[in-house]
Amino acid sequence: MQEYEEISQLIAQLRNSADDVLRNTIEKLVQIGKDAVPALIPLLQDQDGDVRALAADALEKIGTPEALEAVKEYESRQ
Repeated sequence: MQEYEEISQLIAQLRNSADDVLRNTIEKLVQIGKDAVPALIPLLQDQDGDVRALAADALEKIGTPEALEAVKEYESRQ
């Protein structure tokens, strides 16, 4: 359960507009791996293009079938 709390806190940090914070937060989510996928997928629809791009990159790095399918759908909408 503690990991899910950490994921929630990291997702909240994504609202910070500083590029270095966004990149560091996404990298931490990548390190968490597949458990972060459900939290990252909705970010593919974020209003901020940087957040969308970083989320897509993170999902590709995680590489689970669910993550890759979400990125494929995201890219088809671009």
